[in-house]
Amino acid sequence: MADDVPAKLDPAAQAVARSDTAAPEVQSAAAEAGPTAEAVGAPGDAPDLQAEIERLKAEATANLDGWQRALAEFANYKRRSEAERSQLAFLVGVKIIEKLLPIVDDFDRAMANLPADLRGNGWVEGVSLTRRKLASVLEDEGVTPIAVAPGDAFDPSLHEAVTHEASDQFEEGQIIAELQPGYRIGERVLRPTLVRVAR
Repeated sequence: MADDVPAKLDPAAQAVARSDTAAPEVQSAAAEAGPTAEAVGAPGDAPDLQAEIERLKAEATANLDGWQRALAEFANYKRRSEAERSQLAFLVGVKIIEKLLPIVDDFDRAMANLPADLRGNGWVEGVSLTRRKLASVLEDEGVTPIAVAPGDAFDPSLHEAVTHEASDQFEEGQIIAELQPGYRIGERVLRPTLVRVAR
């Protein structure tokens, strides 16, 4: 095919004509060789790409840190909310129990002053059973009476002195008698025991 180029053309024209009529195999090999250096792009593009990768990595790290911080804050909030709810329920229970204690006192006074002719009466036994049930409910809630006996040392964290009296039987600071029982729930004093104290 290249031999078909007219001989009367000058050498430069013959070269051009030969290149235009080059075999398809040659043109295909040139195409597979890939783009020229001008088509690839300037070598300065690589640092820009690296900078973009670093920026995206920093952004991903910041997002992860923010997510972890938010997760920790939510866990703390949940823990605080549960503790506050539990504390509120405890305080509500304490307030109700404190209101029940005077009723227990009334039961105790009634039974302590029961006339002798009513002892063994069925109605009185029913009232006594109600008192025992109330005491059982309080005990189930962790309420216990503060134990006091004559001669015990006065403890201001557990007892409240109503009177200070001279006594031949007790030393100064000892409890002479209990006037009203005190109660506590766990280690917390609901109501101190009212006592008479020797001086």
